[in-house]
Amino acid sequence: MTPLVERWQGTGNVYLLVDARELTQPLTATAARAIVAECGGDGVLELSAGSGGADVSMRIWNPDGSESEACGNGTRMVARWVSERLGRADVSIATAAGLLPCHVDSDVITAQLAPATLSGPQYQPTTEVFPYTHTFVSVGNPHVVIPVEDVDLFPLATQGPLLEHHAWFPERVNVEITTMLDRHRLRMRVWERGVGETPACGSGACAAAVAAVASGLADSPVTVILPGGELVIDVGEDGSVTMHGPAERVENVELPPAIAALLI
Repeated sequence: MTPLVERWQGTGNVYLLVDARELTQPLTATAARAIVAECGGDGVLELSAGSGGADVSMRIWNPDGSESEACGNGTRMVARWVSERLGRADVSIATAAGLLPCHVDSDVITAQLAPATLSGPQYQPTTEVFPYTHTFVSVGNPHVVIPVEDVDLFPLATQGPLLEHHAWFPERVNVEITTMLDRHRLRMRVWERGVGETPACGSGACAAAVAAVASGLADSPVTVILPGGELVIDVGEDGSVTMHGPAERVENVELPPAIAALLI
């Protein structure tokens, strides 16, 4: 039987959810690349039995076959997926970035991400010049947040891939371009590591809010306005980060036999 693949979206980010418990062989980078190439989207979310007390475990595959430690929009999608199956509002998700508690209230999903840090092994400045004023933020995965006067004028298509692979980031980096509107609102565009420019990035929105608060430009909560929609981010003094936003199932996806054969 062909495994069920579900297409979900949250603020414009589209992911394909695959329940690994339905597979007879492990999901691989080759299979993940093939699924995205055939079905579109910003990546694959592989779901498996929960570990460490979690209701489910989530593994995040980018379109290029690489993996990510965190995915904010994906976390909300999985939270709603689990909530619908368990019939309760409070669920938890095990990820490479840690155990993430979530709450589902109709169309609004609240997810707590990994605590934010402004340094770490994913950020290694060298003598090579970095071309922009920036703040590094990790919420389990690495982000560089660059404030500009107008996000629409920033050449993200050309600068995004260069910054993603800049020498200061040994694991590559997600790039967020931000413009403050007032002390509780900012606009953002994002170049996602292993993906390219996308309509939204939940972990990137969290990083942008953290950077704005840490730089003294904003006060929590911060509404992050993305091309795909809006997310509200609470930033705690202890580095805690909580995200509020939508997520919804779009459709079931039938895989072509050649791709299904990579999974069963």
